[in-house]
Amino acid sequence: MTEVMLQVMVPRMPRLLVLLVAGAAALTAACSASSSRSNAAGDAGGTPGGDAGASSDDGGEGQDAAPCSAPPDMRPEGGTCVLEAKGTVSDLSGMGLGDLVMTMCSPTICYGGRADDAGVYDLPIGDFVVTANYAVHADGRPDHAVDYHRLTAGEPQVIDVDMQVPALPPSTVSLPADGSPASTLTVGDVTLQIATGTTFDLDIEDYGTATGRIVRVAAVPLASAPPYAAANNVDAIYALAPSGAKPSVKMGVSVRNAAGLPASAAVDILVLSDDYFSTPPAVGTLVLEAAGHVSADGTTIQTDPGEGIDEITWLAIRLKGK
Repeated sequence: MTEVMLQVMVPRMPRLLVLLVAGAAALTAACSASSSRSNAAGDAGGTPGGDAGASSDDGGEGQDAAPCSAPPDMRPEGGTCVLEAKGTVSDLSGMGLGDLVMTMCSPTICYGGRADDAGVYDLPIGDFVVTANYAVHADGRPDHAVDYHRLTAGEPQVIDVDMQVPALPPSTVSLPADGSPASTLTVGDVTLQIATGTTFDLDIEDYGTATGRIVRVAAVPLASAPPYAAANNVDAIYALAPSGAKPSVKMGVSVRNAAGLPASAAVDILVLSDDYFSTPPAVGTLVLEAAGHVSADGTTIQTDPGEGIDEITWLAIRLKGK
C-alpha cells in the first residue's frame, strides 16, 4: 500500500487530495511513506515524520527524522504525538472494500493512502497534531457512500478507526443540466425539489465522470448507521450521491415516512457536514439544516416552505425535540 501526505490550501481540500493521492501512487511507489511526506508548520509541528530505522550510511545526510521529533517550540498547542491512523473500511455486511482512498485531514494538512484488498488501511503520521481538528475520510465512490469519522481531542498515538460505508443502489436518474427549469427527482425514499436555474458545484472527483451527476440513495438501517446517527437520536438516515454536490439554490426535500413518525409532527432535517474550515471544524458531524413536517396523512416528511438543503450528502430525519 502506498501513502502520500500533501498540504493543499483550497476550500474543498480533502476532495482534491483524493485525486492527488491516486495520481501520486506511481510516483511514490519506490519511496517510503515517511520520506514522501512534508508537514505544515503550526498544525503538525513543522518537521517531517520519518522512518526511525532509516540508514545512517550516508553520514546522516538525507536521514529521515524520527517520528514526533519536532522540538517543543514547534509543536502545536494541544498537539499529541500520533504515530499512525489505521483500521478497516467495509460495506454494511462487513466485507472489506479494497482500494478505497482513505485520508486523515485537518484544515491545513492531509495524510492519505489506499486500503488493501481486504479493506485494511494504515496511514503513517509520526507528528504532533491537534487531533480535534482532524477527521478520517472514506471515499467509496462510485459504488459506495462517502463518509467521515470526526476525531476528538487526546486521541491515542495509534488511532484505530473502522468504518462501514453502504453500497449505493444503481440509478438512472441524473441531476438536471445547470440552469434547467424547476424539476423534482425521486430516487428510492427521497425526492429532491430543484428550483429553476439551479446550478450544481460537483466534487472534483465527479467532474467529467460517467456517474458524476447520477443521483443515488441508500436507506441505512439505524443499527448499521455511523455513530453520529445514534449521537443525534435520528429516526431515519440516508446516504446520498453525488456526495458533496452543492446546488446554487437550496433544494426542498420529501422523504417517505418509513420511520412511522406521527402525522403532522414537526421534524428536524440534518445533513452530514464536510466543513473543515469552521471553528471548530464541523466535518463528520450532523448539523441541523432545515425544518419540516410529516404530512397530514402521515405518508411523507417534507421540508417546510422556504426551507431546504444546500448539499447532497448524508440526510437524517429526527422528530423535533427528541
